[in-house]
Amino acid sequence: MPDYKKRKRSRFLSPPKATKNTKPKKDKSQNIENDIPMTSDDKKSYKKTNNIKVIEGRKREKKRRFRISLVIVATLVAVIIILENILPAGIVVAVETGFKTIGSGSFPISLSGSQTVTTASRNSYFYLLSNTHLTAYSNSGKELFNYEHGLEKPVLKISARGAVVYNQGNKEVLVFDINGLKHSFSAKKNIITANISNSGYFAIATISDKYASEVIVYNKDAKTVYEWYSAEDTVNAVALSKNGKKLAVSVFNSVNGEYVSKVNVLNYKSATPEFTETYDNTLVYNLDSSFSSYFAVVTSNKIKVIKWSNFKSNEYKSEYSLSVFNHYDNGYVAVFNRQNDKTDNKIVLLSKKGKIETEIDYVGEISDIDVRSSSIYCMNDTEILMVSEKGKILKKSNFGFGGVNLLSVSSSNVLVITDNKIEKINAINAPPANQMDARPSVEIST
Repeated sequence: MPDYKKRKRSRFLSPPKATKNTKPKKDKSQNIENDIPMTSDDKKSYKKTNNIKVIEGRKREKKRRFRISLVIVATLVAVIIILENILPAGIVVAVETGFKTIGSGSFPISLSGSQTVTTASRNSYFYLLSNTHLTAYSNSGKELFNYEHGLEKPVLKISARGAVVYNQGNKEVLVFDINGLKHSFSAKKNIITANISNSGYFAIATISDKYASEVIVYNKDAKTVYEWYSAEDTVNAVALSKNGKKLAVSVFNSVNGEYVSKVNVLNYKSATPEFTETYDNTLVYNLDSSFSSYFAVVTSNKIKVIKWSNFKSNEYKSEYSLSVFNHYDNGYVAVFNRQNDKTDNKIVLLSKKGKIETEIDYVGEISDIDVRSSSIYCMNDTEILMVSEKGKILKKSNFGFGGVNLLSVSSSNVLVITDNKIEKINAINAPPANQMDARPSVEIST
């Protein structure tokens, strides 16, 4: 047998030689000989088999669909947020109100009770408070609810979310939404005034044992969220911001035989107001928070509109005395008349910010006023007049006697409310003013 011996090698001097890997040489002649020439059909077949597309599966399609879904959801959320901020009481209440007011009734409508106390309108529907009942109607005459309140001195305050009726000088409080009664309870002390916000929060001002007066704010579930006490001044008006998280309070006192009024704005974090303004020698008649970003301070001869957020303001002041004040879709309408002369009037339209839109000198009595589109509707004891924003009398219509309130429910129809009925009058079909008895002139003031 061959004698194999192990070769000695120092592993420290040199590495072992690598085995040479030799590749076999190609035999070109053999390749040439073995090549088979391709026909035209073979070439077509080769191209087809090599035209292969790479399929990535459904991953890209799923991503694309996810992005589309994300965009749709984001758009819907943005629309909901915008509508929630634009609509006075939010999208849910707006949809509920829209369904609730579908349908119509018939006019004239006979009323419960023997005396109409007041009416208050909210775009597509309105409340009517009589001495015995609170009733809500759509503008087309559909009855939404009818509640017998049983209060001796009922007072009505409304918002886009609902209404509060309180027994002034007593303790009873009733809170309503579009469907009817929601809360009923008694305040601890006799009530001075109250108000309700677009969020459903409401405030009740009462007398107090230890203070001059106090204000309690309740959430939409009638739970107390804030209390404020006035040590020396008497509260005579309250208002709440849209979300119910800010409270405006008007207080007054007598100094040397003259009234001094103050308006305070509180944010629930402290009893110290974040804003205070004084009104000398006058009483604040009303605090109106009909519009989301602003509230109006109404005195005997002035309307001041203040922004909730930064308290910037605009005001209108007249040498005449205020006789009628209402809000409408785009702002406020007011009538000022000369003292002891109810036929010498100024009709003023203010924007939501309190800027003057129209100012008209009007000769003739005005017991109530409302605005719809570009027309102003004035009511006296026996007739309704349609007046343009330039002061021209366009139409007028007789309705008899006993008119208490006037509501414009469309660009062509108005409602006249008496103590016992609601009557609809088509103002567009009324005879032109120049075909009826002459009326006092209307002039644009300079």
